[in-house]
Amino acid sequence: MNIYKKISGGYYISLYYAKSPILYALDQWPKKYLGKKFLLWYNSSFDSEIDKIISLFVTLDVKILHRVASILIKQENQDRKEEDDINDVFEEMKKTAEKYGFTYYPQRIEIVVKNSLINELVNDIFHIREREIKNDLYTILGEIAYESEYLTKIKEEKNWIRAIDRKNILKALYLEGKLEEFLSQEKIKIRYLIASRTLIFDKLLLTKGIKETLNDIKDLKNEELKNEIEKLTTEINKRISYF
Repeated sequence: MNIYKKISGGYYISLYYAKSPILYALDQWPKKYLGKKFLLWYNSSFDSEIDKIISLFVTLDVKILHRVASILIKQENQDRKEEDDINDVFEEMKKTAEKYGFTYYPQRIEIVVKNSLINELVNDIFHIREREIKNDLYTILGEIAYESEYLTKIKEEKNWIRAIDRKNILKALYLEGKLEEFLSQEKIKIRYLIASRTLIFDKLLLTKGIKETLNDIKDLKNEELKNEIEKLTTEINKRISYF
C-alpha cells in the first residue's frame, strides 16, 4: 500500500518499534502526515479510496493514544477529545498543503473501525508502555546514554569511555563530570520518559489533547513534571555516587 510507505506505517508502527523513551516517537506530531513528498503524492494520486485510507490511519493513531491513556490512568475515555485530535490533524494537513501551494489536501471521511481491530492495536501499545513503566529507570537512562550522539562525542575526547559497557555508562559519565551535561543534552527524551512513567502524559492527554500535551512536556510547562525531573536528577546522582 503506497500510503503505508509514505507515512512509514503511521504512529502505531513508530510506537511499536520504538526504543525507550517510547513517547519520543510522537515528537513533532503530526509530522508524518505533513511531509511535502506525502502531500505532493496526494495531489498526483488518482486513487478514489485515498481519503478513506488516510482517515483510517489518522483515526487509529489518535484512538490508540487516547485509549491506552484511558486504560493506564483508569479513566473514562473522552470521545470528544478524540474527535478534536483527529480533526486537528486534518486541519494541519490543510494548512501545510496551502503553505506549499498545493491545490488539494486530504479530506476526512467518517469511518467505522471495528472495535476488535482497535482493541488489538491498543493492547499492543499498552503492553509496550507498561513494560517501559515497570523497567528499571537507571537501566533505561543507561540505554539512552549509550545510544546518544552525545556519548559518541565524549568517546572521541575520552578514549577510556570507549571500553565502558551499557551497564556502567552513567557511572563513567559521572566520574568524568559529564552526567549533568548528558541529562541536559537529552532533556527532551528524558521529559518524555518521565511523563510516560509517571502517567503525566496520559492525564494531560485526556484533558488537553495530543498536540498541547506534547508541547507542555517538551517545554516543561507542567509543574508536576518539573518536580519529577528534579527528583530524577537527585536520585540518579545519589545512586551513582553510592556505587
